Amino acid sequence: MFMPSRRTLLLSALLCAAPAHVWANPAAHSSAADERRQALDRFIAKKKFVKEPFYLVDLDEADRLKYEARVNQLARSLRKLPPSRQTKPVVLGMFKPVMKKFDTAEGEDQDRFLGYLDELMEIFGVESSDGLLSTWRYGYDRTAEMKAREAQLQALNAQALAAMTPDERALLERLQGMTKANAEETLRSLLGAPVFESDTGPMWSLTTPDRTSTLGLVKHWGSVFLSWRIGELTYFRRF
Repeated sequence: MFMPSRRTLLLSALLCAAPAHVWANPAAHSSAADERRQALDRFIAKKKFVKEPFYLVDLDEADRLKYEARVNQLARSLRKLPPSRQTKPVVLGMFKPVMKKFDTAEGEDQDRFLGYLDELMEIFGVESSDGLLSTWRYGYDRTAEMKAREAQLQALNAQALAAMTPDERALLERLQGMTKANAEETLRSLLGAPVFESDTGPMWSLTTPDRTSTLGLVKHWGSVFLSWRIGELTYFRRF
């Protein structure tokens, strides 16, 4: 049986998390609806099912266009929803017929498709699919499993925080306001040029009199993660 690495488990736990959205007042409601439309427009404009670090597949162009059209049509249908209908049951219900169309796709293509559904869930503030996606992909509901992994992640983050020096904790505090959009710009401003760059993201080396730690950004299918390696411990955060 395949046993995923701790890094894979942590990334899986992080991918299950999405920011909650709260409607505070009518003005905020309107602003949030505009932001969602803009986010959906950006999502639709993005070329999909292309080769990338976590999707090393060279799809036939006809298949790529077919898959892209399915995902974009879903996003356009979601975009037409009035704000009052942009609820979790409605959004997940609209996923189902499109998921059916990917039943016979290759596993790698199904995984990438789920990555796009994760992005749409994030846009609509849907925290969990309540097992819909994992049951479709793996045949069983992994909700409890992923909650356990998220708890493991929080425990490991607590250990990493305890191992940080005062200067490292001060730096982390300065990074709390980072967003997915400005994470790399912020780190370059604070830490200078990264010591290593790859398709998955840049990495910085933080040298102190006591030790060297590494801090990097991991870009995964529309998500961005902070990964801070401190000795044998790692602090993870999703933006």
